[in-house]
Amino acid sequence: MQTSRFMRVLSGLLLSVFAVTGPTACNDNNDKNTATLTVSTDDLVLGGEAGESETFTITTTAAWKAVPSGEGFTLDKTEGTGDASVRVTAAAGNWDGYVKQLGSIEIAATSVDGVKTVSVSQDEITPVLPSEVTLVADFTLGASVATPELPPYSTDNFTTGRHEYTIGGYAFAIFVDPDEGGKFYWLDNKQFSPSIPDPAQGLFFSKLGAYVEFPAIAGKVLSEVHYLPTSQQNDVSLDLFGADDSEPQYTLDYGDDGTWSYTLIDARENLRYRIEITNKKNAQLAKLKLVYAAAK
Repeated sequence: MQTSRFMRVLSGLLLSVFAVTGPTACNDNNDKNTATLTVSTDDLVLGGEAGESETFTITTTAAWKAVPSGEGFTLDKTEGTGDASVRVTAAAGNWDGYVKQLGSIEIAATSVDGVKTVSVSQDEITPVLPSEVTLVADFTLGASVATPELPPYSTDNFTTGRHEYTIGGYAFAIFVDPDEGGKFYWLDNKQFSPSIPDPAQGLFFSKLGAYVEFPAIAGKVLSEVHYLPTSQQNDVSLDLFGADDSEPQYTLDYGDDGTWSYTLIDARENLRYRIEITNKKNAQLAKLKLVYAAAK
């Protein structure tokens, strides 16, 4: 009788313990952290121009923050809660000639282990060149038309050999053969007589083998050369050559103003050409006009 009563009391106690402990274990499972974080890409490439932008998406139920490192880009938002789209914008154009790494963005969310990283880079800008490029070297403007400045004439002021000059942002070369007694300088013929007709100023370069070499422009071929001598050039023979001593085909016409106009037939891309004195006379160049066409 007593045993039976004891069993009833024990059974009641067990039921009481279960009533307390059972629901407690169930609540622990419900409260377990279930937040996740995903990002749509780990590599974002922006366009080359300033202001170009791309977006990536964040998927989460938690609060998140995006922390950028590097420079050259901005984010339209850096924190929030729940799903979001983040726009990344290039601050400047990329003229470096290659895809440039700008930095990265680290995204973290509350109660989510680890971070997500998005790498940010930027494409290069490919300049669009006009179909035709025209360069003019106007030596009537003075010795300062070139950088460095051409040597102005005096009885003991001249240059010999080969020298590089920048004219209009492009590299030219002038050469006179020291073995032939060659020299070059900028000359104003009016210092000898004010009545000399224009064009009276220009580049004086002397003797057989002297030349002016023109720049090569990427993606272009030299198509026309217009050589205007000063009014004091007489009895000079000129010819066109490649810098590798090749002889291009061309037609030659003479303008009413004295301009020698060469039209090249088979010029090659990326090859510098030059106009060269082919006799013993001295040449005087007032103005040089070069026309480059798109390479085929």
